[in-house]
Amino acid sequence: MIRLQSALRALFLLAALVPAAHADDEDVSWIADAKGCKVANPFPQPDESVTWSGRCKNGVADGEGILVWSVGGSPKDRYEGTLKDGWAEGKGTLVREGMRYSGDWKHSAQDGKGRYEGADGSWYEGEWKQGQPHGSGEYQGPDGRRLSGTWVDGEFQDDGEDDDNPNKT
Repeated sequence: MIRLQSALRALFLLAALVPAAHADDEDVSWIADAKGCKVANPFPQPDESVTWSGRCKNGVADGEGILVWSVGGSPKDRYEGTLKDGWAEGKGTLVREGMRYSGDWKHSAQDGKGRYEGADGSWYEGEWKQGQPHGSGEYQGPDGRRLSGTWVDGEFQDDGEDDDNPNKT
């Protein structure tokens, strides 16, 4: 099996939106914007703030909008899409430090179909489960080499056959 390169793995550890191992609501802190609308905050950071442009239902972000995470007053992450009960849910795009993920979300983790693009030119497109490539997908590294096939929990499933295939690293 081949592990993903560090640029792709960084997406799985986004401090702003993606909870480790699909955290439950009771294991997560909540952060409110200036209007008092709360969103899930799985990895709280010092001097962190958020702004939410969408509607607030019962004090929690819910619906379409733009969520911006800032640290020390400087914007760091931007999520544009759907939040449900304060969690990224449905379709959305997250941009962070040159990385971008656009696709399906479930409980603030990539889940369904989506595309990740790294600042180094790497990308993965395919199926996701709980924040990791899982199912059918294709990855291209910064050097242009590609892996296409099945992924399980973020690991490419190399069957050992066709070792001369240029689409495998």
